[in-house]
Amino acid sequence: MKLSIWKKIIFSLVVLLIFLIVAELGIRAILFLTPLGNKSLNLDPYEEPDPNFGWRLKANYQNIRFSPDTKTEENLIINSKGFRGKEFNKEKKADVNRIITMGDSVTFGITPEVCPYPSQLQEIFNKKYPNKVEIINAGVEGYSSEYVLKRLKYDILQYKPDIVTVYVGWNDLYAVNPQSPLNSKKMAKLAEFLNKFYIYKAGRKVIFLWIKPKLDHLITLSNAINADAAIYDKFEPENYKNNLKEIIKVCRENNIKVILINLTSILSDNMSQEDIKKVHYPYFTSDIEKLKTLQTIYNQAIEQVAQENNTPQIDLNSAINKISNKGALFFDTMHPYCEGQKIIAETIFNDLISQKLLDVVK
Repeated sequence: MKLSIWKKIIFSLVVLLIFLIVAELGIRAILFLTPLGNKSLNLDPYEEPDPNFGWRLKANYQNIRFSPDTKTEENLIINSKGFRGKEFNKEKKADVNRIITMGDSVTFGITPEVCPYPSQLQEIFNKKYPNKVEIINAGVEGYSSEYVLKRLKYDILQYKPDIVTVYVGWNDLYAVNPQSPLNSKKMAKLAEFLNKFYIYKAGRKVIFLWIKPKLDHLITLSNAINADAAIYDKFEPENYKNNLKEIIKVCRENNIKVILINLTSILSDNMSQEDIKKVHYPYFTSDIEKLKTLQTIYNQAIEQVAQENNTPQIDLNSAINKISNKGALFFDTMHPYCEGQKIIAETIFNDLISQKLLDVVK
């Protein structure tokens, strides 16, 4: 007896669903249960997969790493809790303000150990307010706002910080193509749902890193330029904003003060040829004007979320832009040398004090 057309459709959908489930479980097993996971996630030797928040730093890791600042091999130290820097007790002292700095590779920083802005911020507080403030570096290379949110939920809360600073967004910016239909405001919820599945992430990577570049030459350049400009101007990073809102919500539910920091970079209207050569581009564009537009859009998103949620914000970008020859502070688009990290630390310190966000100045 022949199956009806609807039974055939249902049967096909069930088979497809089973295939997708098996594929998803298989990808997760490879990522988190085998050494191939490190390679698949492009992890460094001091990182390892984590089922809750993507990947984490390896506890008790010590080795040397080349420093773009000193141009020599310097020590890289991950403590026993999987944070960069010195050891700290899980339970903080009652009279100490604990600040955890969350973010990506900018927060993680380069070597030597005294270079990252959390380390330099700690030194400033040690001089100005001895034994009153503890800074913990929770930066992880490659983190987007999605992974900062997940690590906040599954790891950071146990350390009961008084303040969490959030400096994240570059990996969101570099990963999200404004021209993709899924990144429109109407499709944001669907994209957020799909992004929970590793099979979707793998498929997207294949399409945009391998297939799309091979087809780009088929697109008429003159038509693409005008279309691109309109799309970029109207783009809103909805998933990014939603993640920031959720970070704020989680912090407030746990009596943690959260501070958003906007994005700064080497980008400007009057860049030297030397500075332009330092710029790294997203996979979807090699146009520096589009990259500048995206930085502005993401910083507007940070400001909007901060204002709508009555959340303190540190305008790091304005502080860096006031510096003449700011390009000398960066060794690529957004990663600063130690001198640039120092300015970040000083800016955060000054804002924490001027906005009276710490008990030590009340």
